[in-house]
Amino acid sequence: GLDPDDSLATAGTINVIFNESSQAKHRAVANCMSAFNRFSEELIDPAKAIRQLPGKAKELARLLLEQEDVALLLNLYAAYQQSLRRDGTPPLTDFALLQKEAYQVLTQFPGAGQVFKHVIVDEYQDTNTIQERIFFKLAEGTGNICVVGDDDQALYRFRGATVENFVEFPARCQKYLGQMPHRISLDINYRSRQSIVEFYKDFIQQVDWQKPDGDGAYRVQDKNIQAHRVDPHSAVLASTPGKPKDVCAEIASFVRRLIDEGKVENPNQIAFLFPSLKSKQVGRMKEALEAEGLQVYAPRAGRFLEVDEAKDVFGLFLHIFGRPAFRGRGRDVEDFRGWLNSIEARGETLIQRDPQLKQFVADRQAELNRALRDYQALQKVVAHHHWDLSTAYDIPAMKRPLSEAPGLSETGRRLITSRYLDRVVERRARQGNPFSLNYIIRRATSLDWNVLDLFYQLMGFAHFKHMFDQAEHNGDEGPVANLGLITQYLQRFIDERVSIITANLLEDSKFQGIFFNSYLFALYRLGETELENREDPFPKGRIPFLTIHQSKGLEFPVVVLGNPSKRNRGPTPMEKIVRPLLERDPGEPLERITDFDIMRMFYVALSRAKNLLIIA
Repeated sequence: GLDPDDSLATAGTINVIFNESSQAKHRAVANCMSAFNRFSEELIDPAKAIRQLPGKAKELARLLLEQEDVALLLNLYAAYQQSLRRDGTPPLTDFALLQKEAYQVLTQFPGAGQVFKHVIVDEYQDTNTIQERIFFKLAEGTGNICVVGDDDQALYRFRGATVENFVEFPARCQKYLGQMPHRISLDINYRSRQSIVEFYKDFIQQVDWQKPDGDGAYRVQDKNIQAHRVDPHSAVLASTPGKPKDVCAEIASFVRRLIDEGKVENPNQIAFLFPSLKSKQVGRMKEALEAEGLQVYAPRAGRFLEVDEAKDVFGLFLHIFGRPAFRGRGRDVEDFRGWLNSIEARGETLIQRDPQLKQFVADRQAELNRALRDYQALQKVVAHHHWDLSTAYDIPAMKRPLSEAPGLSETGRRLITSRYLDRVVERRARQGNPFSLNYIIRRATSLDWNVLDLFYQLMGFAHFKHMFDQAEHNGDEGPVANLGLITQYLQRFIDERVSIITANLLEDSKFQGIFFNSYLFALYRLGETELENREDPFPKGRIPFLTIHQSKGLEFPVVVLGNPSKRNRGPTPMEKIVRPLLERDPGEPLERITDFDIMRMFYVALSRAKNLLIIA
């Protein structure tokens, strides 16, 4: 979608619309993805929206938006949609457009409302406009729709969620189904002690939720949440007001006492929640806990590739595969080069410490070199005989010249002359689907291990074995948990990029470029890990640090709100851009949505605690 002749300038223009000074194309792509998804979810017709822009000049000016900037995004959105349509084949799609397509199919199918007897939706406060349309279309024949949610826990506006879907649900039922719903209040809290429940109930009322005209509110009214665990003791504590460093030290000391006195069974039952894990307060709190001899688990507190375990594994990978040339400019590129330097040094340290590991690395390097030499030797035979790589492999004509290729290793010769391979080739030929010469050469020069196999082989050496011993005997599962996340990323690489390492990929460092310069660089720019260990997300022996968004739906015996501060920066550029384009009631006033969202975020944080809530 970007102008190929002036992509950097166009990228910069797009980023400025989103209040970013970056000239990076990947940021422009990310911003466009966010805008396109939102346009799809709001059922915005780009051509119609562009025609209507002149009539919305005053509103755009009030929002400090340039008409041509909004038109640029809408034109790019239209071009993106057009690029997905291909003659003679089904169109490509993304998830937001898939939902839009599903809704259009439902509107064209007269019996859509009779397919399901009941439509039941959980976490309804986190749904968006297109999803609401789909749900009501499915329910219009029976009128049976049940939604469950809590508008006070609506956290996903940044993903296009519209909390009004839940708050205004009775009115929407009247609009789409011609009837009012029956409300069942789930007003007993079985998680938290009474004083915790009373505290967050009082907190959420500190903002005026009433609409300016007095006709209703921006929040579900008449809630009467009561704690099932009724006791007279206080369960909400605040640290002594003071300098951030002193506050962190006081809380760390208190946490140490809780653990030493057996108030919790394991440190992973004490969760520290933050609005963001990028703040200085996170670093201060981590240092204070470590000063008390406590370890934290916070894979999202920084770049996941910066954790020790990732640097260890990928440092050894770098030594085995070799470091590719990495071109480019910009801060991310320079930072990534620095990371490559650091993991290269880390890998060298590990290799020099362990003679067995050193030999293993040398053996793998030799294996890679052997495969590449064999591939080049076989290619010379192909060139000498003027064979076409796409032609069918002819055993009588090709097997002997290939097996006698000058410089071919014994391993390569054994693979080419394998009777098993001959039988497979002959069977495929009889079936009318012969193997190509190119396939045979790649098969004969491919490795019998992939990146995940290599990872597991490395785990048998002393450095990594010590991590597993620590988890088993000392209860510190943090390093092993990080290793588990690494396996998920390696599996994704196998699934999406390279499943079999063939020698042609080793030529000119193609594989190294794909793995390091493309895949790992993308993960590096991503920063925090997007993966989690679903079976055991909080390793034993470590205190988890989470964003409040991560904590949604979870509960912990003890919760520490590590930073009860969130600056109100006003509505995001995306909210400003989409507001004039909406054809529905926009709901909450633009100037108030950030206040409301901050209150909901901290409400979620306060309501995660079961036994004790500590506020820094």
